[in-house]
Amino acid sequence: MADPDSPSRQSGALIRDRLIEAAVQEFGEQGYDRTRVQDIARRAGLSTGAIYGNFRNKADLLAEAVDRGLAAAARKLDEALDRGAASTDLLEMITTDLSDPRRRTWAPLVSEALAAARRDDEVARRVHAALRRAETRLTDLVELAQQDGSLTAEVDGAACARLVLCASLGVDVLTAVNFEGPDRKAWTALMHRIFAGAAAATVRTVASVRRPAGGRSRRSG
Repeated sequence: MADPDSPSRQSGALIRDRLIEAAVQEFGEQGYDRTRVQDIARRAGLSTGAIYGNFRNKADLLAEAVDRGLAAAARKLDEALDRGAASTDLLEMITTDLSDPRRRTWAPLVSEALAAARRDDEVARRVHAALRRAETRLTDLVELAQQDGSLTAEVDGAACARLVLCASLGVDVLTAVNFEGPDRKAWTALMHRIFAGAAAATVRTVASVRRPAGGRSRRSG
């Protein structure tokens, strides 16, 4: 058995990386339907045999590229949490991080994957699985925020996660077609108000528990 860190294993990983990077570029520029495996191999500087030696088909390559992008985003969230970032700040960041240069590459890939999922059952299966993993991670963030009291327990975790996912994917789809706006500051302010409102509900709930009806504090004796 080859050692995990052997040169052959490392070269195999590098080949997969090159193919995925080439596929991301081709899918973004040509679209999923118009992209041929030969085009991906040529951009990667490899043979078509390298593609079929690592992926079952073009659909598998597209799904792997989406999986890798979402996994990278999840790692970014985990690293921010390790640095002490608040869960609500991360949820807000996901909906407002519109200026990341990588989004210009990622957005067309997401748009192509969603479109291809409507026509290709294999793509649909893989894309659905990737989105479920992403939504589960978002639900975990919501629950963390509820546990530390920064987000009201009245908010349904799954519904909040779906809202964040929809906002993020919507931005990607509009970015893919170069649809401009809204004003970044206005968008960020709106998202902040949404999450601040949910946090304020937590404060109101705690206050109502501590204070009896009528707004007067109870006195002992």
